[in-house]
Amino acid sequence: MRHTILLSLLLAVGHSAAAQEPALQTVKAGVSYILFGSGDMTGINYYNEYNRQLNRFMAFGPSVHLGYGSSDIGYLRFTKASFALDPNLYFSPMRFDRSKVRIGVGPSFRFLSDSHPNGYGIYFQGAIPNLPSSMEYVIGPLQYERPQNYWTVGYTVVLEAELKVATRWMLGARASFQSYTSGETAATLGLNVGYLF
Repeated sequence: MRHTILLSLLLAVGHSAAAQEPALQTVKAGVSYILFGSGDMTGINYYNEYNRQLNRFMAFGPSVHLGYGSSDIGYLRFTKASFALDPNLYFSPMRFDRSKVRIGVGPSFRFLSDSHPNGYGIYFQGAIPNLPSSMEYVIGPLQYERPQNYWTVGYTVVLEAELKVATRWMLGARASFQSYTSGETAATLGLNVGYLF
């Protein structure tokens, strides 16, 4: 008898968890601060994401990202541009009437284009007009390599909070981390706006 009650209870809980709500779909647009690599190259990341609710606690959300970062070290300038596709599966452990917290994981496919200097000349000469007398050298013209373009594969981990602000509109805050087989990493922190339909 005890097993029958336990089984009935588990079936009832499972049925209520998997009960179909109307299929909710959202489209999001967001802007975030991005750190490429070890944080020495910073920039901006724009993304669009489509979400389809699978059940009360899970959603599937493929997204497209465009990112650009740069850093200057003295006279040297390093840049990185990227395009990424991230099909993530989200789990919502905390759901409230107007808000929820989501954790997402999934593969990430990123195209990167790196540009960095590969050489510069330093030559010594006498006093140079308009420079302090202690400056006895000049850095010659910088030579930049053609951009290195490549695809890399990795994974994404996302933590996101959403707040429904109107019948069909929501605002969100998002932090994500991506690591790739090429050794590249990308961390983002930003805001988004979404529309439910």
